[in-house]
Amino acid sequence: MSVAERAMKTQGRAIRWNSNKAHIAVIAALVHDLGHGPFSHAFEEAEKTRLKGQEGVYQNHEAWTAEIISAQTGSIRRVLTEEFGGSGAAADDIAALLTSDPTDIYGAVVSSSFDADRLDYLQRDKLMTGSGAGGIDFDWLIDNLRVQSVSDGTEGIDTSDSAPPSFETFCFSEKALQAAEAFVIARYHLYSQVYYHKTTRGVEQLLSAFLQKLASELKCNTPQELNLSEKHPLVEYYASTIPTLQRYLTLDDTVIWSAAEACKARTDTELGQLANRLRNRDLMKPITIDTTHPTATDRARRRYIEEHLGVEIGKSVFLDRAPLNIYKDARREPVKPHKRVRILRSDESTTDLARLSKPIEALTEDQEILRYYFLNESTRQIVQNIRG
Repeated sequence: MSVAERAMKTQGRAIRWNSNKAHIAVIAALVHDLGHGPFSHAFEEAEKTRLKGQEGVYQNHEAWTAEIISAQTGSIRRVLTEEFGGSGAAADDIAALLTSDPTDIYGAVVSSSFDADRLDYLQRDKLMTGSGAGGIDFDWLIDNLRVQSVSDGTEGIDTSDSAPPSFETFCFSEKALQAAEAFVIARYHLYSQVYYHKTTRGVEQLLSAFLQKLASELKCNTPQELNLSEKHPLVEYYASTIPTLQRYLTLDDTVIWSAAEACKARTDTELGQLANRLRNRDLMKPITIDTTHPTATDRARRRYIEEHLGVEIGKSVFLDRAPLNIYKDARREPVKPHKRVRILRSDESTTDLARLSKPIEALTEDQEILRYYFLNESTRQIVQNIRG
């Protein structure tokens, strides 16, 4: 919220100012993550897998956030009504802002290539993880932040005979080119070195496996058989065919830990073994496959896994695959207008950062993280010993 306020104050004179929209954007920056479930993105990914194939059932944290904020009987709506008056229109405006593509500068503050969230977590996560990666020149970026009216096409390329619609969005003055470049590279380094670190992802894989196994076991066993109470929040949550907000709000990290603590007593079951590994930090070790510049060994190991261990994927072998495309080139694929970093040139035109920076252009190439985690260390050792 503090970052959003600073961005709004810096640019307030440069745009068609709407104080109510600005206030809504700042409050949206404050509450935008209320819908995160326990263990944040790890729980969200587990839910995505659990509910796969059920049309319209899975909700991401943005959708949960909007539901929490706009709920007629919710405390957030009550507080916003007391603050803004009316019948809760502010809550609806914030929910809409968080679940739709930005159409103006106020939406861009909340969700864009250079939004308050990114600016905050890049600095916060660098500090809290002690990582040397992720450094940005925050003050210089803010000082050189501009608002410019741009077209919805690819700057510098004639996309049609008629002029595309224009909109206001953030960009940087040309003297902040290297700072903007460092901002995008910082995101790449934090993703590759922190968020996608093999240990972090290994814990998430183990947690996801436990949650999915628990949900599966509850379909054919009573909670008591799993050493859980019928009133345990996770039991009641999984009992609903369609997850409800009421049940969702009962979940937090301690609920997950308590379920693992209860289930670990059943050491004779797969669920109990997963719970024990989770509680004892007995993490799975991975085999990492280089897909960008694969060696003969990478290819041989991947081929062996696919041919001999394919049936074990999701059971005793867990696939971790994540894209590392931090920045996309709008000349090669569709990119949402607000998801691009633009540089304001001396002639008042704007140009996509990837067209001015060779390092950023390189980041637009397809990259991904590909790992396989193994419950059985002996199986991992067999794959580890394969050479091309």
